[in-house]
Amino acid sequence: MTLEITVGEDLCIGNVVDCDIRYGVSDGTNFIGFEAPDKLNYGTKAPCCGVEGKSGTTFSSIQTNSVTPKPSDSFYPRQGQFVFTLKSDERWGSCYTAHDGGFVKTAGYNNQLMPSKGLTLEVYNEELGEKVGIKYIKVAVVQDDT
Repeated sequence: MTLEITVGEDLCIGNVVDCDIRYGVSDGTNFIGFEAPDKLNYGTKAPCCGVEGKSGTTFSSIQTNSVTPKPSDSFYPRQGQFVFTLKSDERWGSCYTAHDGGFVKTAGYNNQLMPSKGLTLEVYNEELGEKVGIKYIKVAVVQDDT
């Protein structure tokens, strides 16, 4: 199964306010997805990185690959769009942003989701008090042919 999550964010917030947001999918127990850090973190983090952990009211995560590569562009993507693709049965995913003419990063996950338990889109902020302006979220689920 392939899950594609497309998110449009309000760029005004990400340019001036702390808003490191995590988007992903949960089966009620495990969560896999990506963090989209704000512009203030581009000196130490890639524009998107894989995260996984336990689903719940508060989310404690493991970042699977947060540091490199760093974009040479320091701008916050003008269209404010992130595309996250998750291959839940193969334990990997990729994220895309507009940096450097198209920035793609892949992540491997330790946990595998159980679609038979049902899947839920979940959104978390990294720390209490962070803000995000979500303009839209589109989720597409494709059953891969085998």
